[in-house]
Amino acid sequence: MALFQLIYMSSMVTDQPEILPDILEAAVRNNKRKNITGMMLYADGNVMQVLEGEKGEVLETYQAIQADPRHTGIFVLIEQEIASRQFASWSMGFSQLTKADLEKFPAAAHIFKAHQDEISLRGRAGEALIVLKSFADGSMSII
Repeated sequence: MALFQLIYMSSMVTDQPEILPDILEAAVRNNKRKNITGMMLYADGNVMQVLEGEKGEVLETYQAIQADPRHTGIFVLIEQEIASRQFASWSMGFSQLTKADLEKFPAAAHIFKAHQDEISLRGRAGEALIVLKSFADGSMSII
């Protein structure tokens, strides 16, 4: 079975991070059931998330996220087949980036300030994966 990876960004309809625990709880529950792994980063009202697993399950999950009224401005950074999971330890890892995190890691700040209509964003899709992996493994020094 080929594995599939999808990375998307969205903005939360509300800038209140108090809704994140509900989103994360549902993500962990649903992802375990569907054998999906991933990581979510949150900064200044924006979300970057990677989902990996069987293609049909990942796309079904992404469609549910698109239909979630708490998200707006959703767009895909990366859709690709992968040889192995890069976030295998996480049914849904999470990190809420602080202002200090964004100052320390300009690649993360740069991605979180981008919008779908920026043509150059497509060139930074690989950067998004590096940022997610850095926060997932705690190294953060590779950025």
